[in-house]
Amino acid sequence: MPMRKPGSRTFAGWLCTGACLALLAVPVGCGGAVIEEDDTGTPIGQDDTGTPIGQDDTGTPIGQDDTGTPIGQDDVGTTQPLDPGVWPKTITLAVQGIGRNGEHVRLSDGAVSDAGDLGVQLSRQVALRSPVDGGICEVGMSFARLADIPTDVAACSQWTPIAYLSATSIHESDESYVIGLGLLVWDAEQDALYRLRVLGDSYDMDGTATATFEYEPVR
Repeated sequence: MPMRKPGSRTFAGWLCTGACLALLAVPVGCGGAVIEEDDTGTPIGQDDTGTPIGQDDTGTPIGQDDTGTPIGQDDVGTTQPLDPGVWPKTITLAVQGIGRNGEHVRLSDGAVSDAGDLGVQLSRQVALRSPVDGGICEVGMSFARLADIPTDVAACSQWTPIAYLSATSIHESDESYVIGLGLLVWDAEQDALYRLRVLGDSYDMDGTATATFEYEPVR
């Protein structure tokens, strides 16, 4: 093989040919940037199917379904219903401030959204509100168990659309002064009746209030 003298045109041409061939073996991105690969030859940042890490095979970000809706909600933002065969159910509803529309529960299955059979509202007090004029009856205070709340509709002398809870002073849920309050509540169609026991309510410095209760159907 003839000798190639360093600095000669023949040597420079031979050196360039070898270097260019070596570069062809390295994947190059836009602008000439080198793309790193793992041991399988897959570019770093993609899985073995070529899908970017953090997305499924359809390109949907992990934690969302194919419509872009967060997992655990339907397309209108309703949380998934609880097991309809399990009673009692425990629910926490939140409202983000006075005059704001609070969360509601669908009593038949415990699904929470912006409309339903019973919602939370905030004015000078945290309150539970029914869309039905005579949807709620208070049956007494300080029930230790849900099963202790009487279910005799005829014994309820006053049916109203609202049940007041604690005042809007800063407090945690376990500081509520209506824990154990017993209610009878109709659904929006007044077809099904439920008994409900208040477990607590809260009001924080940001103006957010919550109401937590357990309930079960009685007819």
